[in-house]
Amino acid sequence: MHTAIIKRIGVDRAGRWAVTASDDKTARLWDLQTGRQERVLRLPVGPGDEGRLYAAALSPDGTVVALGGFTGNKQVGTSIYLLDRASGRLLQRLPGLPNVVNHLAFSADGRRLAAAIGSGGGVQVFERGAGGRWQLLAADALDLQSYSVAFAADGRLLATTMSDP
Repeated sequence: MHTAIIKRIGVDRAGRWAVTASDDKTARLWDLQTGRQERVLRLPVGPGDEGRLYAAALSPDGTVVALGGFTGNKQVGTSIYLLDRASGRLLQRLPGLPNVVNHLAFSADGRRLAAAIGSGGGVQVFERGAGGRWQLLAADALDLQSYSVAFAADGRLLATTMSDP
């Protein structure tokens, strides 16, 4: 069980798995068929807010867990972490984001991942390329804080909520 507020829940398309992200600096993977916690996922942590998780998403097929939040510092920037759901193994880290990651969403086909980023970060979209590696596809040029992102079912549109300048 988490020991602090849960900030986000992600579920796969089949409703088999869930991931929760918390201020307690952990993410937890749940088997929704049994209600059992399968594993605790821990990212690098530091003093204060560093390591608090605000964003969690599961790929539609349930194989990839994406996590973000206060996952970095001013010297290295913030990162999104992509982990294998079955083993908890780190697949890839997407570094250099300008601020905290508030929300993450996969497209329905699982090929894209959108990130809502805190003050001055706007939205960034990553795409899974050849060999399964993720790379930056697009970033907005707005100097705003984004709070949430969602793909349309067909993947052609991306909606976001942002602060008003």
